Amino acid sequence: MPSPSSSRAGSMASALPIDDDGSSRVYNIVNRLFHRHYDINSADDQPLFYGEISMFTPNKPDVILHADTSTRAPIVAISKFLKSSGDYKIGIGNPDDINTVQWEDMTKELIHKPKYRLEMTNGRRSFLWKRTRTIGVGNSAPSQWTGWNYKLVDEHTEQVLAVFSGAKRLGQGGKPGIRVEYGEDFDRMVFVSCLSLYEKARRRRQSSAGGG
Repeated sequence: MPSPSSSRAGSMASALPIDDDGSSRVYNIVNRLFHRHYDINSADDQPLFYGEISMFTPNKPDVILHADTSTRAPIVAISKFLKSSGDYKIGIGNPDDINTVQWEDMTKELIHKPKYRLEMTNGRRSFLWKRTRTIGVGNSAPSQWTGWNYKLVDEHTEQVLAVFSGAKRLGQGGKPGIRVEYGEDFDRMVFVSCLSLYEKARRRRQSSAGGG
């Protein structure tokens, strides 16, 4: 699994942050040419998750995170793009088991600069995905050739909990780095939410190019 800890998100209050010294848990998101899915691998390229993408099937989630290397593997998180508002509905768990899935809203905030807010049920801790030009994964600086660099911060303390550095070309993927040990649910929330932002941006660019 992506996190060595088997504790759930309810342990967040007692979890200790990883210092910003390059010790983040680093992953690779790969979008292979002509493949409508994302592979999420460990830093040494061991497969961890399969990010299924759905664009044309009504009522099917836009992003489905499977805990292995294919659509046959168990679902551990999903994301639905809400076209009317531009927000997202995030589900942590398998939606086939309605009693265990944890539903959260990821909403676009436009106070100063675009950012995306979400919470987790256990402890009701709130987070913000923000654009960044200065914070990269581990000790690496983010690429200045892409606008798809995000940091996940605690809304109240501004502590940086995770970072996503996009590849130079949209569609090639990027690198998430998780700096805290908050449990498997938190890790899955990081993966499915940053993947949702990235996939939505890819669709916008594709649509814009087609319209041009």
